[in-house]
Amino acid sequence: MLAQDLATVFSEEHLHHNVNVFNAPLPSQWLEQALSLSDNVTLRRRKLPPEQVLRVVVGMSLLRQESIQEVATRLAFNSAGLNNDLLVARSSLSNARQRLGFEPVKELFELSARHWNKQTHVDDNWHGLQVLSIDGTTLRTEDTQELREHFGSVLNQSDAKSGYPVMQLTCLMNVRNHLILHAQASEYNESELSHAAKLQASVPDNSVLLMDKLYHSAKLLIGIENQGHRRFWVTPVRKDLKYTMKQKYAANDAYVERDLSSARRKDKSLPKHWHMRLITFKIGRNKEVKIATNLPYEDYQAKDIINLYKERWEIELGYREVKVSMLQNALTLRSKKKDLVYQELFGMLIAYNLVRYEIALTAVEAGVRPTRISFTAALRIVLYDYHIIATTNSLHTIPARMKDITHVLKDFILPKEKRRSNPREKKIDVMRKYSTKKAEHTRKDA
Repeated sequence: MLAQDLATVFSEEHLHHNVNVFNAPLPSQWLEQALSLSDNVTLRRRKLPPEQVLRVVVGMSLLRQESIQEVATRLAFNSAGLNNDLLVARSSLSNARQRLGFEPVKELFELSARHWNKQTHVDDNWHGLQVLSIDGTTLRTEDTQELREHFGSVLNQSDAKSGYPVMQLTCLMNVRNHLILHAQASEYNESELSHAAKLQASVPDNSVLLMDKLYHSAKLLIGIENQGHRRFWVTPVRKDLKYTMKQKYAANDAYVERDLSSARRKDKSLPKHWHMRLITFKIGRNKEVKIATNLPYEDYQAKDIINLYKERWEIELGYREVKVSMLQNALTLRSKKKDLVYQELFGMLIAYNLVRYEIALTAVEAGVRPTRISFTAALRIVLYDYHIIATTNSLHTIPARMKDITHVLKDFILPKEKRRSNPREKKIDVMRKYSTKKAEHTRKDA
């Protein structure tokens, strides 16, 4: 596992100076490739080398409760030639992060995600297809003029601005191991459909994509079908969707045709007619749901597709792991400059995937799906053991300690989750007793 990866990538002399919290899963080759994208990384030796700054950016999310200066101190910056006293100055770290930019961090995220997603495990595929999902979420940023102007704000029913600027984030996730494969981030007003269109080229062949009804767009889904081999999708549809019945396979399963004449007025590249499969099922006693798909009737049964679509919720659980477990409910990112916000975001995604990769390694040995292993427990164990590895002088113990991570995580296998049989319902919000405090920028604009 990781011990073998270490042995092939690092010599013992190299290990002595460079093993730290992230070296095992983030080999130096990846760091060098990522750093080659930065225009501001020079060849001369700096007090804070760019590869160390990269690790600080990742560590900011793993060690969310600590200040950035403390994160830098903990991440083995006691390596040869570095003066830890320099790390106390906040300006040193801020300037180093600005020199690095966000492109190298984004490149490192994509490199590591592609590599880590190759790890196979129990129930990795569904009928030979990789199970993925696209969905969006939001993150708050610090309330500065620069960030508010760039990211924008959420407007409530009274057209009042939200207290913080809000970033829109849309991810492509493997729902069976929760690894985030690709991500698009932007200002709040850019739509999730726009993000999904940018992600569609990243959807691998031999996969099935689970999405909510927001993504039932002819342009998006036809693009997913046509830009690869055996790329399937499943989405719910609106109740008022108009279609023509072409063939009825069963009482709840049919082949239908949609007329795209109105959509073609805006986009001539769309066909005049679009065919799909429509499957109907009930949630609870009364709620009827219709899901559309391009999975062919000859190869995939309706009951299997219905059970598969329930896994779309896994991407929501993945977002909860990021926001609640890793960021400890601190939904506001730390950075106060636009480029540093994007830098921090992609560092956060690397940190999340790093823990998820460790879980996937454990799942292989335990013979379970990675989502059965507690993310919270894995996060704590990985942080503790990696820090011990980083500070040990007994290099011969590193492989055994890494193997021990896998064995310890086996003790945190969760029972199989029972899916709810009734639809989710929301209670009426209680009226607020107090008035809402407006953001500083809102008061100035008023």
